[in-house]
Amino acid sequence: MDAADVAQVADSLRQALTCAPADADEVLTGFGWDELLDDEPRVAVSTLFPLCGELLTTGSALDRVLLRAAGIEGLPPRTHVVLPALGGHRPSGRYDRRDTVNCDGVAQTGEGPLLVPCVDPQGELLFAVGGQVGVAEGNPIDPTAGWVRIRGTMPVHTVLDADALGEDPGQVWQRMLAAGRRALAYELVAVGTAMETMTVEHVRGRHQFGQSLGSFQAVKHQLADVHLWRAVAQLAAEAAWEDGGPDSAALAKAAAVRCTKTARAVCQQLLGGMGFTWEHDFHRYLRRALTLEPLLGGQADLHAELGAALRAGSISDSLAALGQAEAVGQHTDSKLQEEQHA
Repeated sequence: MDAADVAQVADSLRQALTCAPADADEVLTGFGWDELLDDEPRVAVSTLFPLCGELLTTGSALDRVLLRAAGIEGLPPRTHVVLPALGGHRPSGRYDRRDTVNCDGVAQTGEGPLLVPCVDPQGELLFAVGGQVGVAEGNPIDPTAGWVRIRGTMPVHTVLDADALGEDPGQVWQRMLAAGRRALAYELVAVGTAMETMTVEHVRGRHQFGQSLGSFQAVKHQLADVHLWRAVAQLAAEAAWEDGGPDSAALAKAAAVRCTKTARAVCQQLLGGMGFTWEHDFHRYLRRALTLEPLLGGQADLHAELGAALRAGSISDSLAALGQAEAVGQHTDSKLQEEQHA
């Protein structure tokens, strides 16, 4: 697709989702988004997930992305992938070879079987397909996002090991991780962009000492930080498609988390008391950011992965530059926090 075609797809998706943000799943099915994902995965992901972050659509299309990346044939319709426990990237289940699997992860709500990445007693990775298990008590931070904790023992209907898949399950899981992280990176960048936009509008309209808040140097510097890390995250998300590998996807997700963490800290401060009210939309984006940031690996886990990749030399020079910028920014933040506590 050329740029005009991509823009047309994005515009059509925006119109469809704006009309029914609470029925995003049905909208995507009617739109033919799954077919687009099969034919043009980059276009499908880079047009949909920014809109999900901007419009705060109900539910998530992440399962569709993960299942398409897995390429596992014969799965029942509306299969949900059980993601690792928040903040991690290790498989979410343990298979005991007795037709049951112990789960501890997160998944999308809704009817349908569960696909659980798990390890067996020998430490080998495989996939188990089974029924629903108990949902842990407690309210999610953002109920509209549709993510709930899954914990308990689940009966297994089908086991997909290397023989059943025809390839190493570890490679399948790495593809799923990479695809999911790329998608989440786009959505997080859009959430950070929305927080930045509403804050810029706020500081332009509010006045103090006869001047708009946005004219003060301290405010400009803080918003410049938000803009900078948003630009880095956007570049990393686009660069992750160059090789489609796990390292570049981890970098994209780490940069996107950096973007939203900076935005939610700075923007809530600059919005002042209004940013703490239910009437203002900021809390909706804050909740979505806090929900998405730990999915498929939190910041600490991603940094450990990237550090190992940098030491191994498996990241290209251009991606390494982005990774070093992210690491320097994180180190600077840590130093500032230490000085403030001191």
